[in-house]
Amino acid sequence: KQSGSRLGPFHLCGGAMVQSFGGALAKLEDPNVQLVQATLPGLSCTTLDVPSVQIRAGWASFLQLLSLADGMVVLRLHDCDEYDADGYLTNSELLSEVFEIIDSRPMFVVCVCKGPVRSSMVAFPALSNVVLASKEASIGFVPSHLADKVHPIVQLALKRRLSETVLRRLTLVGDSIDASEAQRLGLVDFVGDEAAVENEVARLVYRNCSPVLQTTVPRKSLVAAMEEREAKAALSR
Repeated sequence: KQSGSRLGPFHLCGGAMVQSFGGALAKLEDPNVQLVQATLPGLSCTTLDVPSVQIRAGWASFLQLLSLADGMVVLRLHDCDEYDADGYLTNSELLSEVFEIIDSRPMFVVCVCKGPVRSSMVAFPALSNVVLASKEASIGFVPSHLADKVHPIVQLALKRRLSETVLRRLTLVGDSIDASEAQRLGLVDFVGDEAAVENEVARLVYRNCSPVLQTTVPRKSLVAAMEEREAKAALSR
């Protein structure tokens, strides 16, 4: 759905871009030239609440809904449980399947963090394209000597956003960092109060999911516009 909807105001039939000739096309005096306009739908939008690490029944439904989603996906994390004491996510294949779904599809994933994000749950902001966090949110890393307490996919996902040096330091210490520090390190893209975070979510949805007006023009008309512009340029010399 995304291809073709953000390419610019003019699109040449056959796939070539002609945005730079938009002004010339608009001023063509030939009555036979027809500019075809069409309204294209924006991305679809799906909002999913990520289950708590302690609620096992919700993960199967979450995974099924995620596998059916496309376009823009908003993942909301508001877990009250800091750590997965039972190791449910660590010992299951759920995060591997989430990684495979997100990595294999042209999704635009937005993660909203409003509480403590710990251990295996850190995979969700790490895998997302945009991460929004409230000022109360925090992200906790598991010390390297407790690596068996976190799913191995988390380290792989974090390498997409953090350098090896930063990742090594955070996992060695195992401390929690607040949203502002996570933003400084590159793990979070936007930090604000709850109202500001919701406004940013709305802005992203409006920008990416609104219908787009697209104008197409036959190749013959494009050639005519180019020749007309070149002729005017030659006369002005």
